[in-house]
Amino acid sequence: MHLNIVTTEESVYSGDIDLLVAPGIEGLLGILPRHAPLLTVLSSGNVLIRKDGKDEEIMIKGGFLEVTIDSDVTILANS
Repeated sequence: MHLNIVTTEESVYSGDIDLLVAPGIEGLLGILPRHAPLLTVLSSGNVLIRKDGKDEEIMIKGGFLEVTIDSDVTILANS
C-alpha cells in the first residue's frame, strides 16, 4: 500500500509500506494492505511505519487519516 504523510508546509513521507500503526483518538489503529476504506481523526503521537521488516517512527501532532478503496493511505497532520 502507498502512504503519504503531509502537513500544510511539506510532504513528510511518501512511499510503499507493509504496515502502519497510527494514534487514533480512541486508541492505536493498525492498517494493513486491503484495509477497508476509512476516514478518522488522529491524536498526537508516533506513527509507526514498517517496510521490508524495518520500522520507522514519525511524530505527529494530530490530524486526519484516510484509507481509500485502493489501499492508498494519507495522513494530513497538523504538524
